[in-house]
Amino acid sequence: MRHVPALLARELNAYFLGPMAYLVLLAFQFIAFLNFWELVDALSRPQGEYSSLRDPMNRYIAESTPFWFAILVAVPALTMRLLAEEKRSGTIETLLTTPVTEGEIIVSKWLAGLIMYGALLIPFALYLPFLYYQANYHFDPGPILGLGVGLTTMGMMFVSIGVFFSALTRNQVVAAIWTFVTLFLMVVVTHLLAFYFAGRQQTRSADAARHVAILDQIRNFAMGRFDLRTIALHLSVCVFVLYATTTIFAARRGR
Repeated sequence: MRHVPALLARELNAYFLGPMAYLVLLAFQFIAFLNFWELVDALSRPQGEYSSLRDPMNRYIAESTPFWFAILVAVPALTMRLLAEEKRSGTIETLLTTPVTEGEIIVSKWLAGLIMYGALLIPFALYLPFLYYQANYHFDPGPILGLGVGLTTMGMMFVSIGVFFSALTRNQVVAAIWTFVTLFLMVVVTHLLAFYFAGRQQTRSADAARHVAILDQIRNFAMGRFDLRTIALHLSVCVFVLYATTTIFAARRGR
C-alpha cells in the first residue's frame, strides 16, 4: 500500500477539476445553515419541540429530512466517477501500467471519497461552538462524539458501496443510480420495515429490522447510545464490499 498516498493525492486533485465537488459542498453548507437556523428558532420557543431535550443538536441532525436526502444524493454524486469515468476514458489502462496494484487503486479511491464525505459534515460541526459559547446553550458533548463516530462509520460503508457500483460500469449515471437505490433501501426501507413489524407487534422482527436500519442506528448514536455492534456491522460491510470491489475490478480489468 505504499503507493496509496500518491494515488490519493491524484484522486483529490481530480475532484476539484470539475464543478461537482464545489456544488455538493455548497449545497451541504446551505443545508447546515438551514438546520441550524431552524434549531435556534425551535430552542427560542418556551414550549418548542426541542426545549426539553438535553442534546437537541444531535437529535435534530439525526432526524433531519434534508440532511438524509442530501446524503443519499451526495454519496452517489461523489463516488460515481471514481472508476466508471476512468474506464470510460481509458485512463485506467494507463494507470495500471504503473507499478500499482488493484487493491491500492481501490483503497485510494475509497479514501478520497471518504475524505470528501467528511468534508460534507464539517459545516454541521462549525455551528456547534456558536451554540455552546455565544448562545450559552451548554449541551452534552458526549452524544455529539457518538454521533460523529456513527456518521463516520456509516460514511465508510456508504462510500465503499459507491466505489463498488462505480467499478461495475463505465457509465457514471448508472453507477450513481444503483448507489442511490442501495442507500435508499438501507436508510428508508429498513426503517419502514421496523415500523411495520412494530405495528404488527412482531417484536423479534422489529428488533432485527431496527438493528440494521441506518436511521435507527444513527438516532441511537445521537442519543448517546454507543453500540459497538453497529460499528462492527458498518466496518464489516465496508471491508467486505471493498474486497469484493477489488476482486471484481481485477477480474474485469481487461474488459
